[in-house]
Amino acid sequence: MPSKVLVEGIGLRKLRRGSSIIYRKWVRPEQGLRPGELVEIHSSEAGLEACGLWEPRGPVAVRVVEHSGCSYTTPQEVIEDRLEDAYRIRERLGYAPEHGMRLVNSDGDLLSGLIIDVYGDVAVLQSSSWAIDPHIEYIAKVLSRLAGSRHVFNKSTQRSRKDIGLEPVVEWIIGRKREVIIEEAGAKFIVDVVNGQKTGFFLDQRMNRLELRRYVGSKVLDVFSYTGAFGIHAAMEGARIVVFVEEDPTAARILRRNLEINRIERYKIYNTSIWSMRRLEDRFDTITVDPPAFIQRGDQDSINRGIKAYRRAYSWSLKHSTPGSTVAYLSSCSYFLTRDNFLKIISEVALEVNDNYRILGSLRGASPDHTMRGEEYLDYLKGAFIWM
Repeated sequence: MPSKVLVEGIGLRKLRRGSSIIYRKWVRPEQGLRPGELVEIHSSEAGLEACGLWEPRGPVAVRVVEHSGCSYTTPQEVIEDRLEDAYRIRERLGYAPEHGMRLVNSDGDLLSGLIIDVYGDVAVLQSSSWAIDPHIEYIAKVLSRLAGSRHVFNKSTQRSRKDIGLEPVVEWIIGRKREVIIEEAGAKFIVDVVNGQKTGFFLDQRMNRLELRRYVGSKVLDVFSYTGAFGIHAAMEGARIVVFVEEDPTAARILRRNLEINRIERYKIYNTSIWSMRRLEDRFDTITVDPPAFIQRGDQDSINRGIKAYRRAYSWSLKHSTPGSTVAYLSSCSYFLTRDNFLKIISEVALEVNDNYRILGSLRGASPDHTMRGEEYLDYLKGAFIWM
């Protein structure tokens, strides 16, 4: 039988509203609970409420895996059921390993603290949880059966691990395939799961890359291009020339290889930072700006510095537009940049370049395989298409 923890007050109210985490200040546990142990969550007024995995350190005490009772007896049953459920959802949405997909999006798939991206026969795991870490090898076994993952890489290097006393982990659990090629709407991309940023590729921007293809002109500027996904889609759609700006030399090398495998010949790569570049002589009728998260923390100083960096990046890029004929896609992947602040920044920067600008539709977010259940921190990606 699972051990019991008692939740009361605010924690109980949040649990009943579907929260996937219960903070330590809201629970009273039995003694001697182990990391990742399955626990029943009870209240004094109604008895059994839910169940979850125990987190021994940090502000979170329980990662909720089931509401309205507890039908599980072991953590392994939880993992099997949650992964199978997540896979069924992606299949229904039309995602497949050979195209790359996010299989588990933390709280969004009721496996809080776990991210799993699948690229062909390679799966990449990221754990930020004491409750998840003990089950990594079992998760890998399930992925091998469920998703055909012959290679499973644990790339748990998030800074949030340090905050709760966990060391970074970089290790192969099954196999050792470092690179894989995925296909996205006819474009091919090399994913380097070891040396690449995050899990190797930015799957969250997929729908925005595909939308960009509707607006492609003859000259395209791809800023913070990483391995070239936005610009390559533009080239596949018929752009006459694409100019990439990417500071990371590793990403720039893969970008060149991606251009080769997609047989794209008319391009130019600036392997440098925009902060050290002068303005380009050319003007462009399609511009994409997908910078890193300039705001890493929620304190006001970090937010102010990040807003300044976003403003500079967007301004530098939009000054290369042709007023009246350019579509620009601007984005931010920082949770700490609110939607209101994002809109304020892009509106003010666009106004400086062309007072007749338009924002095309509403804000864009992550692709549907990045599931959510109301958790604000998972709603981090903000993007907008602008007519300049």
